Amino acid sequence: MTTQRVRTTKRHGAIIVLMVVLLPVTIVLAAFAINLACMELNRTELIVAADAAARAAGRKYTLTRDAVQAKSTGKQFAEFNQVAGNGLTLSDSDFVFGNSARSGTGRYNFVAGAIGSANSIQVQGRRSSSAPDGPIALLMPNILGTNSFETMQSSISTMVDVDVALVLDRSGSMAYAASEAAVYPPNPYSAPLDWEFCDPAPPDSRWRDLVVAVQLFLNEVASSPTSERVAISTYSDSAVTDHDLTEDYASLLACLQPYTDGFCAGGTNIGGGIIEGAAALSFGTGARSGAVKVIIVMTDGIHNIGTSPTSAANSVADDGAMIFTITFANEADQSRMERVAEIGGGKHFHAVTAADLNAAFLEIAKTLPTLLTK
Repeated sequence: MTTQRVRTTKRHGAIIVLMVVLLPVTIVLAAFAINLACMELNRTELIVAADAAARAAGRKYTLTRDAVQAKSTGKQFAEFNQVAGNGLTLSDSDFVFGNSARSGTGRYNFVAGAIGSANSIQVQGRRSSSAPDGPIALLMPNILGTNSFETMQSSISTMVDVDVALVLDRSGSMAYAASEAAVYPPNPYSAPLDWEFCDPAPPDSRWRDLVVAVQLFLNEVASSPTSERVAISTYSDSAVTDHDLTEDYASLLACLQPYTDGFCAGGTNIGGGIIEGAAALSFGTGARSGAVKVIIVMTDGIHNIGTSPTSAANSVADDGAMIFTITFANEADQSRMERVAEIGGGKHFHAVTAADLNAAFLEIAKTLPTLLTK
C-alpha cells in the first residue's frame, strides 16, 4: 500500500503584509471616528450654551426692556457653558432683536426688527475663524488635511402669548388690615363704628390693598410687547369667574368694584378657586389653544372648605398650566401655598405689607413665561 504526500505551500509572513496594509487604514478610520464624535459633542455643547444665553438674555429683557443689560446677561451665561473646554464668548453682534409670530403650522417665525418693539432675541453661538474664540481644534489633527473645524448654532428666546387667570381671595378675613388679626368680632379697626359685612370694604382692608396690586399688575402687563389676556376668578365659600379672558384691562378692574362696594363674609375655598381659574383658561371665552396658561393664586388665609389646594394644583398642572402663589398677611398658610406653586412649576411669594403685595404682583408680571422657539 502506497501513500501520497500532500505538498503544502509555505505562507509564513503573509499576515504581516496584510497588517502593514490595513493598519494605517485602521488608524485613519479610528482617528476620523474620534474626530467625528468630538465634533458632535462640541456641537451639542454649543447648542446648550446658545440656549442658555438666549433664555437669560430674554428673561433680562423682559424685566428691564434694556438691550444692553440683556446682552450682558446673555454673555455671562454663555461663559458659564463650556464648548470644547472653554466658556463660550459672545460679541454684541451675536444678539439679534426681532419679533416671532406663531404660524398656522404651530412653528414660530422670527423676523429681525426694532429693539423697542421686539418680543424675541436670537443668539448666534459661533466657533469659527471670525468668532471671538476661533474655530475648534480637532482632537486628532491633520487627518484628511485639516486640524480644526467651524460650527454655528442659533437659539431664539420668545416672550410668548400668555393667558392669565387671577384667582383672588374674597373671604371674610380680607376685610381686615394686613397688620391686624382677622378675628370676628371685633370689626376691622379701620371700619366705621356701625360697619357690618356686606357694607363697603374698610379703607385699610386687605381687599382694597389687593385691588391696588391687581391694577399695578395690569399696568405692567399692558406695557408688554406680547399679547396677554387676563381673566379674574374670585372665591370665598365657592368660586366664580367674574370676567373671562380679555385684553380690556379696565373692564377687569370694574368687575372687582361690586365686592369693594359690598364686601361680605365667607370661607376660604382655595382649591375651588384654582379649579375655577383653570376652567377660565381652558374653556372660557377668549381662551387660546396656543397660549401659555398661567394661574396666579392669592390668599390671606387657610383653606377651610372644598377641594384641597394641592389636589386642585395636581389636576391643573397635569393640564399644562403654571401656578404662581401669593400669601398675604402672617395668618396665611405659607407652606401649603409653597407646595401648590411647586406642583404648578411656578413660584411662591409671601407679602406682609401692601408694598410687599404690590412687589409680588409686579415681579410675576415681569417674568411671565418665555419660550425657546428655536
